[in-house]
Formats: sequence, C-alpha cells, structure tokens
Amino acid sequence: MSIYLHKHSPHDQSAVASLLRVQGLCKNYRRGGLWQRQMPIAAVCSVAFEIPRGQTLALVGESGSGKSTLARCVTRLERPDSGQILIEGTDIAQLHSRELAPFRSRIQMVFQDAATAMNPRFSALQVIEEPLRIHATGEQVGSDRPNRREIVRSLMIEVGISPDWMHRPIGHFSGGQRQRLALARALALRPQLLVLDEALSGLDLSTQAQIANLLLDLQTSHCLTYLFISHDLALAARLADSIGVMSEGELVELGPTQQILSNPNHTATRTLLASAKSAAANLAAITGASA
Repeated sequence: MSIYLHKHSPHDQSAVASLLRVQGLCKNYRRGGLWQRQMPIAAVCSVAFEIPRGQTLALVGESGSGKSTLARCVTRLERPDSGQILIEGTDIAQLHSRELAPFRSRIQMVFQDAATAMNPRFSALQVIEEPLRIHATGEQVGSDRPNRREIVRSLMIEVGISPDWMHRPIGHFSGGQRQRLALARALALRPQLLVLDEALSGLDLSTQAQIANLLLDLQTSHCLTYLFISHDLALAARLADSIGVMSEGELVELGPTQQILSNPNHTATRTLLASAKSAAANLAAITGASA
C-alpha cells in the first residue's frame, strides 16, 4: 500500500532563502527529587536544520523523541540551553521577553488539542480576536472593534467556518472545527512561520485529510512556512517538502520527502515507514471489508 501522498512539486532549495535556520540546538531537563542529585536529561541534542521560505519541514519520530521540545524552543515557549534559532538571520534563541516581542507575531504555534489551548468560556470571535487585542492589531480611530470583527469574519470564512457562528462558545464546535478556529487564530497576526505540533493527530482520518488540504491551501495563499511535528510518516509525506527523523533527542536523518521514503538510512526511519505501511494496509482491509 503506497504512502506517497506528497503533492508539492520539487523545488531547488538552494535557490530559496531560508526563513528558519536552527544550528546546534540543545535542551536539557533535570531529573531528581529535593534530596537527590539532579541528573541532566538531554531532550534535544545538537539539532540543525533549515526551512526555505514557503516550504514545509516535517519532523517525525516516536513519542519522547524530542519533537515537541524542539517545537517549543523554536517558538521560544522555552529557552534552549545552547544553539541558534535564526529567523531571517536574527538569532532569537537567547533573547529576553522584550527583545522577543517583535518576533511573537511572526511565529505562531498550533497545538494538538485545540480545546485545551483555548479559553472554554470564549466564543469563536473572542478566540480569534484575542491575539489582535494583545498585539493591538486592527485598531481604528475611535473604535477598534468593527475592524477586528471584519478580520475575524474573513479568517473564519478562509478556514471553512461560517461567520454566523462567531458568537458560539468553543464547546459547541467539533474537534475538527476547533482546529480550524485554532488555525484562524494563528493566522490573525499574519505570521511567516507556523509550527504545527501534532495538530492533526487527534482527528479522524476524514477530518485529517480535510485539514491537511486546508493547510496546503493556506500555505499558498499566505506564503507560509511550516514546521510540521508528527509521529505519522504518511501524514508528513502528504504535507512536507522535506522530512527530518528524530530519535532520542537527535535528528538522525534529514532529506527531501521522496528520498526519505524511498531510501531510508536510519533504523528509526525504517521503523516509522514500516508502521505507516502497516497502518495503510490495515485501513485498506477494513475499508474493503465494510464496502
């Protein structure tokens, strides 16, 4: 059963300027109780990669491989211990809060569980409008609300949610709809880079396919660059221009999507590829049996 779902045309990556470049990134945690010696645990170890503007790099790996820690470092939700995170040549790895402020709107993150990433008491309007208020975007003389509401309306249409539902509480939306709203919120500040941390893994296969197609459309219309985090190699192959494989905190393999799928070199890559093919074969058998 084929998992070659990648639909991008090939690019000459050397001809495209990199939006994001990560060099020698390391992040350690410490384990141990109050009266125990704390031992460093390497969550991310000397990781290096770059993403050309407008392209997608998928980082795949088993749970605990360091993917999400890397995502939090790139978005500066956490500060790395060492290494560089270059956004168009500016290293944001060790910047402090005020120095980071100009970069916050340029890098946005979409989490796996949209429900826990949103205030459950908010309406769809409030969820999408929140980053605009925080960053004082969409203001008009006299009243900023009409302009912001128009931005929210436009974003809801773009992600496939009726703007007539903007006053509905978040709890009244399905999982797929909440993820669409999370995308709308992330796009509100017109970012250059979206970090998608297992953003499709909690959805059923049909909804996954719909959101994947939406991501491709949004990437084209907004000239977005994606860092896509997933444990699903088949899903990564659908979206990514290149794939990096994480294992025990290290980036053990990196290359163009078709190269990684057709000629995997590392054991971790071969394991993920075998799992993806097995899942595809099982799905085909189930579908055929129910037809």
